[in-house]
Amino acid sequence: MTYNEFKRHLGKAGLTVNEFAALLHVQPSSISNYAKKMVVPQTHAIIAVALGDACDRGVDFRETFARYDIRFQHQGRGHRPVVTSLSDYRSRPSRGEGK
Repeated sequence: MTYNEFKRHLGKAGLTVNEFAALLHVQPSSISNYAKKMVVPQTHAIIAVALGDACDRGVDFRETFARYDIRFQHQGRGHRPVVTSLSDYRSRPSRGEGK
């Protein structure tokens, strides 16, 4: 899938590249760098298509995510959104811990 098509599917889902990156717990630049390669990895393409198609069909994926305790949370003004699943990620060590 081309990067432009990928962004079109994100747009249908109402997501920015930053929000998509937060959903996957990666840096936004990891996603936006695909523009240089002009191709998006299949796993990211599948997610973007599924989310865009869900919105086309009137399915609110954010509501579905909330049922599983996966939420978009903003770290404050000017910071990129972060998605957390409290039940899954509270027990995870943060970066730099355990070294």
